[in-house]
Amino acid sequence: MSDTATLEINLNDEYKIKIEEGNNFNKSIFKDVYKEALNNVIEIVKQPDKSSPYDDFNNIIAFVGERGKGKSSSMISFRDALVDHKNEIKHSIFFKDKREIESKRFASVDIIDPSLFRGEESLFEIILAKMFYHFQTEIKKNDSQITDDERRVIIGQFQKVFENLQMINSDRKDLYKKESIEALSKLATSSNLRESFKELVFVYLEKFEKGKHFLIIAIDDFDLNVSSAYDMLEDIRQFLIQPNIILLVACKIEQLRQLILLNYFNEYEILLKYESTEISETDLINKTEKYLEKLIPLSRRLELPNLKIF
Repeated sequence: MSDTATLEINLNDEYKIKIEEGNNFNKSIFKDVYKEALNNVIEIVKQPDKSSPYDDFNNIIAFVGERGKGKSSSMISFRDALVDHKNEIKHSIFFKDKREIESKRFASVDIIDPSLFRGEESLFEIILAKMFYHFQTEIKKNDSQITDDERRVIIGQFQKVFENLQMINSDRKDLYKKESIEALSKLATSSNLRESFKELVFVYLEKFEKGKHFLIIAIDDFDLNVSSAYDMLEDIRQFLIQPNIILLVACKIEQLRQLILLNYFNEYEILLKYESTEISETDLINKTEKYLEKLIPLSRRLELPNLKIF
């Protein structure tokens, strides 16, 4: 197979998403990005098999670059190929002889575009809503393959997650109006949101997606929602770093860096204002770099090629 990449330009479609099929990845201008994304997926798939006492699991793959470089196109193309990787006509050539991938099955939810958020929703709530909408749409079909028992189990797990989420978002004053045992029970339940969501994803894949192994969540234009970017990163850190989830993110790293730093400046505004010895601007810059490196390691940042050189 030729190593020559093909660059096709349509001046009328420069900012439109162009989906490529897996069997054409090796001819694409993004071929190196696709290959690195595949290597990262293999690494993520193998991680749960490692027995480590350290919290070093990471399931994020970031497609990074300036607007118009093809972040969305390459991310969505890769996601679609991964979900349908056994399709010989469209995708299977790219995944040939990759045993770690061939033995796995992948599900996905609709692409999440934070730039369209109205401001009230969290990233976690949007993901939960998309999962439930997909499930609800399926069980309404006359030819649905979901049994009544499976439906009850899945709905029960959705309810458990929602109750935990509701508890976290409730007014804490109301909590302390309850009887002590009930209040403590609610506190314990709310602290387990991460674990209950992990159980939901397992049940969702096993019973709704019929034994699939991983749920792919793709987030487009992650950095464009300036007001909520840090909150979305915190949702990822707290709830979405899970062994049976693969997160694909399209973003501009420099923009994320600036938004994280701005959040820290706001958080430590008083200390900075009075030139406290406890914190400095340099400390916040270092804190930002450590946070970003922990969440999106350098090895998981796939730089889109500079089209100006072609």
